[in-house]
Parts: sequence; C-alpha cells; structure tokens
Amino acid sequence: MVQAQQRPAVTAGYLSSEWDVTASYSNVQYIPGVGSTFRSQATFNTAGGVLRWNPIGQWAVAGGYSYTGATRSNGITSAAQYQQLTLTQFYLLSKRTGLYAVEAYQRANGKTPNGRQVIDATASIGNGFNNGPSSSRSQFGAGIGLIHNF
Repeated sequence: MVQAQQRPAVTAGYLSSEWDVTASYSNVQYIPGVGSTFRSQATFNTAGGVLRWNPIGQWAVAGGYSYTGATRSNGITSAAQYQQLTLTQFYLLSKRTGLYAVEAYQRANGKTPNGRQVIDATASIGNGFNNGPSSSRSQFGAGIGLIHNF
C-alpha cells in the first residue's frame, strides 16, 4: 500500500511541418504506507526524447529513447535502470486513415523489490506488453495496425 505519490513532470517540444522534437522528464515518488512491501521511499526518474521526421506528405518516421532510474529503496544498492529504444513508421492512406508499424527494445539492469525479496529487474515494454513482461533483462516487441480517426 502506498501512503502517497508525487508525480511532477515537464515536457518541451519543437514542431515544424517536417520535423518534431520533444523531450520529457518526470520524477515519481512512492511513499510507503501501512502494509506496504516498501520500507523506504521509492523514486523513479525518467528522461526521454522523440524525433519525428515527415519526409513526404503521407509518410512519417520517428525514433525515441527513454531512460528510467530507480533510487535505492528497501536497502537495494544496485537499483533498477531501464533503457528503451522505439521506432515507428506511419503511412497516411487518406485524410483520416493510416497504417503504422512500431518496434521497441528495452534493457533492464539492477535489482528491484518483489514483495519482501530482491530480484533482478526485468524488461516490460509499455502498456501493450504489461501482461507479458520478459523473463529476462531484455525484451523486443513489434506491432502493426490500422488507425482511423472519427
């Protein structure tokens, strides 16, 4: 059980017709409560950036990188660290419909608490793969899809 959370974040970006550049930083703090498996505050600092290029009207490609580092909570001296690289491709079929592909790779290092045990950190790419985290320190995921805006 978490007694309290603090989640300050900041984002900046530059947009043009051909290029978009964005950067973000967040600091998430979990303060343990009664019955929590954490004995001390856990803090996760995340920084990332995305570069999108629109070379031809109907095509867009993007690449992003993020780094998350945890603090030494519960006496862990080698806190978890996560690095993720993501690539996307988008093709506009019409004004409201497009095809996309996305590829992501994540690498985890360090240790993390699991209940009262300390285990190796494992990779888990975004919301789409939370039901299938990796059993190792690395994970690759890819997807394709059709998007339609109403």
